[in-house]
Amino acid sequence: MPFGDSFEEEVAKFLLGDPPTVARISESVDLAVRSFRIGDAASNKDLTQEALTRVFVSLSAGQFRGESSLRTYAGRVARYTCLEHLRHRRLEVGLDAESLPSKDRWSEPEQTLLGTEEHLRNLEILSRLPYACRELLRLVFVEKLSYREVGLRLGISENAIKTRVHRCRAACRQVAGLRKRAPEQQAHRKARS
Repeated sequence: MPFGDSFEEEVAKFLLGDPPTVARISESVDLAVRSFRIGDAASNKDLTQEALTRVFVSLSAGQFRGESSLRTYAGRVARYTCLEHLRHRRLEVGLDAESLPSKDRWSEPEQTLLGTEEHLRNLEILSRLPYACRELLRLVFVEKLSYREVGLRLGISENAIKTRVHRCRAACRQVAGLRKRAPEQQAHRKARS
């Protein structure tokens, strides 16, 4: 504000298009807009023009009370204009939910269905095993106890636990209808790989 001008005089000069006053306010608005680093020059120019228009409309409506300088007021209007632009641009970004990768179960319904079927099949296989075998597998694979801990809990050696787990796994394969491949089939398969 030039020396001796009150805020009313400066507002009047701006509204009348006084070139030095308009230049000072435009400089303040442009500085505020550039501080946001929106990107391209065209967007900065558009935002500067939008902010100057808002300053003009606001001053014409008598909303400026003179609690700060006109330059400070114009800078605040410019910052609000830029923030509004960024919020609007953020809301415009369209996302296709189908193209986003997700590990949630709903994102792959086929895998979820297959996993559920496999889980139900495994539960059926486990239900056909003897109780002692089911309990041993629960301790090792569900409770994640070591063979040593299971052995201490059941009062038998660690090697005995290893043997029993091996037998329980074989029983699972037998109930499931799977057989262990013969050594010659395994060698043939390795040779093809």
